[in-house]
Amino acid sequence: MINPEAAKSPGARVTLPSDISFDTLMEKLIAGNIPVEDYGVGNAKTVSHLLSEINEGEATITIDEANNIYREVSVLWADVLCVCSDGRVYILKEDRQEFKDGRVKRRNLDSSIGEKLKPSEAPNDAVSRALREELSVEEIDRVYDVGYNERTFIPDTFPGIESTYKMHKYVTVIPEKEFKPEGYVECQNDKTNYYVWELLHSGQSA
Repeated sequence: MINPEAAKSPGARVTLPSDISFDTLMEKLIAGNIPVEDYGVGNAKTVSHLLSEINEGEATITIDEANNIYREVSVLWADVLCVCSDGRVYILKEDRQEFKDGRVKRRNLDSSIGEKLKPSEAPNDAVSRALREELSVEEIDRVYDVGYNERTFIPDTFPGIESTYKMHKYVTVIPEKEFKPEGYVECQNDKTNYYVWELLHSGQSA
């Protein structure tokens, strides 16, 4: 949690090492007054999730002289479209996430899929990786770079940590042979993600 007085002049920041241990990370979070008791509850991810982000190079955590903690991630947001031979156009949407502990989360995302960039990974390379890993889609027809922006806020997934998201936005079109009318299922260690198609254009003339 950021100290309002210290935040006026945060001073130099120190970056936590990518090989930081769970115990050391917990010590840093507690020293920074982060409400670790809220992690793993509701929409919040666990401290182990945060540790995994750091260890895998997906997030950079810095701490200033007043023990204020900051998180920075580079994220790919991609809309996935399919143009069918009968003229119908579909866009993919995330329907829900079902966690192993029984929680179900429905998110109103700004795009079809989101993926954190790996260290030194180019955003356009991340598009192919995201579709392959999340949807098992191997082939892409077209990819369009539609912009970049940054947003800083305290997400409900990591309570108390001011996070800056560097967002790379793309639109991708997959071939009809990769189209699954029933949608897609992505199984992860802690949760399962479900994706469904939404009709954008019926292909019928007025």
